[in-house]
Amino acid sequence: MMGTMTGTAAMLFYSVGFLIFVLGLVFGSFLNVVIYRAPLEKSIIRPRSFCPACRTPIAFYDNIPVLSFILLKGKCRACGAKIPFVYPLVEILTGLSFFLSFYFFGLSWKALELAVLLAVSIAVTVIDLKHRIIPDEINIFLFVFAVFLPKDIWNVSYLAGVGLSSLSGLASGLVLFLIAVAAEKIFKQEAMGMGDVKLITALGAFFGFQSIFWLIFISSLIGSVVGIAVKIRKKEKGYTMIAFGPYLCGAAIIYMLFEPNLKPLF
Repeated sequence: MMGTMTGTAAMLFYSVGFLIFVLGLVFGSFLNVVIYRAPLEKSIIRPRSFCPACRTPIAFYDNIPVLSFILLKGKCRACGAKIPFVYPLVEILTGLSFFLSFYFFGLSWKALELAVLLAVSIAVTVIDLKHRIIPDEINIFLFVFAVFLPKDIWNVSYLAGVGLSSLSGLASGLVLFLIAVAAEKIFKQEAMGMGDVKLITALGAFFGFQSIFWLIFISSLIGSVVGIAVKIRKKEKGYTMIAFGPYLCGAAIIYMLFEPNLKPLF
């Protein structure tokens, strides 16, 4: 994106980039609400933000992304309970995700797609690692976003693109569902949660049906490497259920960045 940009143009570029980074911090603060409440099936809109320990509503000046955490020294003003470090971490990662999306793709649909994908990946990773679930609200949001956001991959009219995205998503979900059923028969236990199936449905709508074989291959490869490393470290034997959502999201990010260099597997 930067090219040979110098002087005033570069200053303007980084000024806009800084504003987008701040916007990402704010969105990251909202993402924290989603991460905390969605697994508990609570509204992400009401009530206003509160301390999980003492339930005291958080004042607006104590709810400034990252800055409030630093000023409060990582503690609730009302009860002194420690604020989990994951809160500012999610805000910073989301801010960086927004900035990097702008840095590589400028003010474009591609940048918006990458920013949303990265933000969803952050939420899915934190929730799936902690609760071993992927809330339907997140999968539905990504699916709807993928279906109705104009994309170039179809090279057809908008309405036709909406239809193709929907069908690609449903076909992708069906493929992973069949894989999950087959794996369950082989291992005699649940091998993959339905949250993963719904996530691949959304990703299939996002990238097209042709992407899912790469997504499954890359995520399985990453998951296998990490799973083997964990088993060796913990000296575990036999089959171990893992949170697969983070690996699917990682595969989706890799696919989006390197898609032009990937040939169809089937």
